[in-house]
Amino acid sequence: MRKLFFIFTVLIIILGLSTLQAQQVKKYQIKSGIITFETTMMMGKFEMKTKSVVYFDDYGMKECKDTYDDNGLKESFFSDGKNLYLTIYKEKAVYKRGTAFRGTEYKFDWNEIAPSGKAKKIANMTIVGKNCEAFELKDGGNTNTYAGWNNICLYLGVSMKNMTTIYKAVKLEENAKVPADKFKIPAGFTLK
Repeated sequence: MRKLFFIFTVLIIILGLSTLQAQQVKKYQIKSGIITFETTMMMGKFEMKTKSVVYFDDYGMKECKDTYDDNGLKESFFSDGKNLYLTIYKEKAVYKRGTAFRGTEYKFDWNEIAPSGKAKKIANMTIVGKNCEAFELKDGGNTNTYAGWNNICLYLGVSMKNMTTIYKAVKLEENAKVPADKFKIPAGFTLK
């Protein structure tokens, strides 16, 4: 009986510690936010602009990126904290895309990229009024520039031989109240 009690006690401690660790995971340094991004793609004289809005809660573990085109909301890529889903509005369908590791968006963290030795820090950038750390990653003829604040990537520039793409935050709402339905399958949609 004492042995069973001991095993039961150890299991409760292990479960408690793993739950505590799961609760302490923080992708970002603020609990919630809404970020509007503008993407500009340039190829020669051709320029195309698109808009996306990223919603996050639970320090980035729940995340949703809404992508728009000329007709309005096109798709949403979201994490409910456990799984990843892609919602295609035209099809009224949601596709499960696997297990969520940490949200949907890139976590800006110099300490994660520095050990690779491929990136170098560059001058800080000011994006949506935030003083952002920045680094550059060169690979072959491509140059990727990242800038972020509180682990949130607010700028990504990709330069290739014939094309440049800039993904830049144009509005940031810190600690915003994010609707819970941003991290759920919409009513009336088919899960595939």
